[in-house]
Amino acid sequence: MLFLRPLIIIIFVFLLQEAHGQEYKPPETRSSKLLIKDFLRMHLEYPEQALSDGEEGVVTLSFIVDKDGKTSDIKVTGPVSPSVDSAAVRLFRLILWKPATSFGEPVSSEYEFNIKYNIKRYKSCVKKRGYAHIPLPYEPVSSSLKIYALKELDKLPQAIIDPGYSSVQEFITDKLEMPEAAIKLNLTGTVILRFVLERNGLPSNIIVVEPLGGGCTEEAIRVIQMIRWLPGIKDNEAVRTCYDIKLNFRPPGELKSKQIPNQGNSGL
Repeated sequence: MLFLRPLIIIIFVFLLQEAHGQEYKPPETRSSKLLIKDFLRMHLEYPEQALSDGEEGVVTLSFIVDKDGKTSDIKVTGPVSPSVDSAAVRLFRLILWKPATSFGEPVSSEYEFNIKYNIKRYKSCVKKRGYAHIPLPYEPVSSSLKIYALKELDKLPQAIIDPGYSSVQEFITDKLEMPEAAIKLNLTGTVILRFVLERNGLPSNIIVVEPLGGGCTEEAIRVIQMIRWLPGIKDNEAVRTCYDIKLNFRPPGELKSKQIPNQGNSGL
């Protein structure tokens, strides 16, 4: 039996390491890391004076994510300049988080997040997206960060589409392309996305509720990111709204799309 002791010790150490690895998971954004990069690319605005003065760098923010995923005690621990720091905090407040977990249970935790301000990269981004400062499609804008369900609104969001399209469904059907990988795999099915329609009419915090392989999920996200919206209205102010949309993937020539608004609670 003596020869079994080293083996037992090795197994015991391995199990301890596994348990420790599962003991704590840090907070993470509701959207994937890739979609957070897209969010920053679409929403980041450079303060004009900071741009003129050549101020750039990485703003590091420390904060607490509570058990419900709400953030608080936001502090700038790695500053660039007052105007850039303030812009970074405003942008950060739009991001939704999942709480840290300890042995599978949500816990409050401190965390850090970096937002990079690079002038060359920003100018390239502006050229691609077509705007430096995001035009507001509706004013006045609410100062609240609350996310409303559709049933709470006085006026529902509306997609801003080219006059050549009679509806957002027609626009999506025209723009949606069946990925080659999905065609080869003979895939058909549905992608359901949930996102926040921001007060500026841009989507944020995209969550994949129901994915589909073969590149279909990525294609659905690409098309949704093309659409600008008139935001939801509450008490005559533009507000943040939770929105669900369903995109059906069929063989070429049979593509159809359908919106499924979230009529319940925000779900975010």
